[in-house]
Amino acid sequence: MSETRTSKSLKNAEVALIFYFLQLILGFFSRKVFFDYLGSEILGLNTTASNLLGFLNLAELGVSTAVSFFLYQPLYDKDYKKLNKLVSLQGWIYRNIAFFIIIASGILMCFFPVIFKKSPLPIWYAYLTFGILLFSSLLGYFRNYKQIVLYADQKGYKIQEYVQGSTIIKTILQIFTMIYFPYPFFSWLILEFIGTISTTILLNYIIKKNYSWLDTKVSEGKQYLKEYPEVLKKTGQAFFHRIGFVILNQSSPLIIYAFTSLTTVALYGNYILIINKIGSLISSIFSSTGAAIGNLVAGKNKSQIIKVFWELYDSRMCISAIALLCLYHLTNPFITIWIGKEYCLSNTFLILYIALNSISMTRVTVDDYLGAHGLYKDIWAPLAEAGLNIGLSIILGFYWDLNGIIIGILISQIIIISLWKPYFLFKDGLHLKVKNYFYPAIYRYSITIALFIFSCYIFKPLQLNHISTVKEFIINALIVALTCLLIGAFTFYLLFPGTREFTKRVKNIISKKI
Repeated sequence: MSETRTSKSLKNAEVALIFYFLQLILGFFSRKVFFDYLGSEILGLNTTASNLLGFLNLAELGVSTAVSFFLYQPLYDKDYKKLNKLVSLQGWIYRNIAFFIIIASGILMCFFPVIFKKSPLPIWYAYLTFGILLFSSLLGYFRNYKQIVLYADQKGYKIQEYVQGSTIIKTILQIFTMIYFPYPFFSWLILEFIGTISTTILLNYIIKKNYSWLDTKVSEGKQYLKEYPEVLKKTGQAFFHRIGFVILNQSSPLIIYAFTSLTTVALYGNYILIINKIGSLISSIFSSTGAAIGNLVAGKNKSQIIKVFWELYDSRMCISAIALLCLYHLTNPFITIWIGKEYCLSNTFLILYIALNSISMTRVTVDDYLGAHGLYKDIWAPLAEAGLNIGLSIILGFYWDLNGIIIGILISQIIIISLWKPYFLFKDGLHLKVKNYFYPAIYRYSITIALFIFSCYIFKPLQLNHISTVKEFIINALIVALTCLLIGAFTFYLLFPGTREFTKRVKNIISKKI
């Protein structure tokens, strides 16, 4: 990557990290308040409603991914006429998707009495929650689609500065009203509604300010579709690729609810919150690298493309390994201190969930490279992933409840994400022998597993599961975090050249700033 791409990536990372830590503190505190003042049933209801809407949003999958791919080259060439046409086309497709979601939501809500029959809450709770979430989603289709230009141009940090700032203010107000107002559920929903409108206003202001040349004509989208038919083709292919990811995130809580209860969904949600926050931290560090890779591929320097692949792969895997080691040892102690030991799930579940997230945290480099090369033609892969995911989750969940569901998801991810996707990238994208990926990757995963086993031995004397005070947790968390950081960073720096290249690049950027 050129210095321009690197500096943009670092700017995105800096801003994203600031808001990440602000939201991290607020996220855990607001969830604690949610548990205390609204209860686990309403929290489980909110998670379930979100996942139901997520399935309806399957209609969008592929549009933003495909359009992003087509934006990289005209942004590189500063072809504003083509950019306006492509974004207008996206707006036209989004408008049609929004109408579909409105109709589908109306049909779905007819079945809410059946879907939520196990819930002790009044059925109108489900309708209100779903309605607010639906309104937010529709604004994204009708008004917020232009933000794709900012992300494709590696200027996502501008969105972070304004939009995330307003989200933080909304969360603080929600915490305050839940504690001090007599009707916390209604105050939470009202502020969610107001926050959605405020975000839309701010987002469109940012876009207009930064891209004065952007003049979309959504009504002419159908005409532009004839001019760029390849967009629809790529959209169809990308749809199937994104469907596996959405099914993983949206179906799991629904399947868990089917075999257990809303309370278990809420407990599972605690682990999602904690581990996703760490995943968001890693995403913040590597913010906008997808757009940078698209720009890099547009430059057609193959040796640099391959070099940067291993630089991103190694550095991301290093940070992910350190984070996951800390999560394994500290998640249950943290939940115990945070909301109580009764909200912890089994250690077996935690191991399985950590293994599952090791795939999701390290897959991004391969996914970004596939997207930059426009490689979406293997539409059988996400269909197979979705089928395996749901089928195995249901079958294994029947026998082993929550752990069986996670095992089912894990198997589907290993087959499609860890094996097929890198094979496809190296064979059809980078045009290299697949052993050039699998031999180094197996070596890296072997070292990571060895680090995990080693950490279990060295942290055993700490007796982390018996922590009962905040002071004990902070002291032990610092010991675990610093130990994992030192051992993990030293191991990856010593053994893997990509980590050394990434460190050198960051060091050069920092020294130039100083």
